[in-house]
Amino acid sequence: MKDKHKKWIPIAILFGIGAAFLFGWIVQLLWNATITPIFNVNPITYWQGIMLLILCKILFSSHEYKVHKEKHQKLHHPQPEFISRKLEEEAEEEKV
Repeated sequence: MKDKHKKWIPIAILFGIGAAFLFGWIVQLLWNATITPIFNVNPITYWQGIMLLILCKILFSSHEYKVHKEKHQKLHHPQPEFISRKLEEEAEEEKV
């Protein structure tokens, strides 16, 4: 890995942690602003908002994301034939 990329690793980690805390806080605020008055339930805490976010991620995200993405691209976004031929020709030239 190049040295110029190494300096961004701590920043990216801090950004990820900050984003997780921010999303948990947003979930807590939205839940307490909408669900609490409508259903007359107790407000949730920050950590319950984080757990709700994790639960939604587990329930609603695809566990076979890469496979699903490839199938989706082939079905809904097929490459035109001339692009496929050009890519095959370039791959053959690289082999030589």
